[in-house]
Amino acid sequence: MKSIIYSIVILLFVTGCSSKYPMGVDEDTWKKLPPKTKAELLQKEADQRARQRELEEKLRHQERMKELEIAAKREARLNRILKLAKYGDIVRVNISGGCIHIFKNCEPYRPISLLLVRGETKHTKLIMNYSSLELWVRYDHQGITIDDDQDLDDFDAAVYLPEHWERGRYYRLNLKEPYQKNPVIQNAKVYIRYLPTARTTSNCK
Repeated sequence: MKSIIYSIVILLFVTGCSSKYPMGVDEDTWKKLPPKTKAELLQKEADQRARQRELEEKLRHQERMKELEIAAKREARLNRILKLAKYGDIVRVNISGGCIHIFKNCEPYRPISLLLVRGETKHTKLIMNYSSLELWVRYDHQGITIDDDQDLDDFDAAVYLPEHWERGRYYRLNLKEPYQKNPVIQNAKVYIRYLPTARTTSNCK
């Protein structure tokens, strides 16, 4: 009896067929099987599904642990930087509002908030309902540069020079690609502010 079940399972694995009956058995085969074989196939499918659920839960747990580890390392790194950084070495950049042009539509997106250390470039995404737009944001001696590709030195990147960032300042972001009629990002708001640090030297409130 076990050899019958084994043969059926191997056949189904090779052919990749799908069925409403256990282990992918087709209707004609199912009707011909004795009750005991049917019961064994039902149990085998239940065991297989249980193993699959267990594997999926294990993978989800591993992913959660990986995310927590990454978050902990990011927090530890930020704490180290905050202890050593001078005022103006770290900025917060918030991007919100406006919309992203997708074909003929201008879609809203989820706002983002980034912390950047001077000299750092971060790769992020603006998430919409059914798609996303990749974005690169750089903080250096020139200020903040934003673009939708890695070439942050090309002429169509948005550049914001340091000015009153100790109190925070809003800017308008219209990011346009060459030869395109509409901006990729239209009428978004960019908020930039220096992040206070342990070695803050500015007297600005």
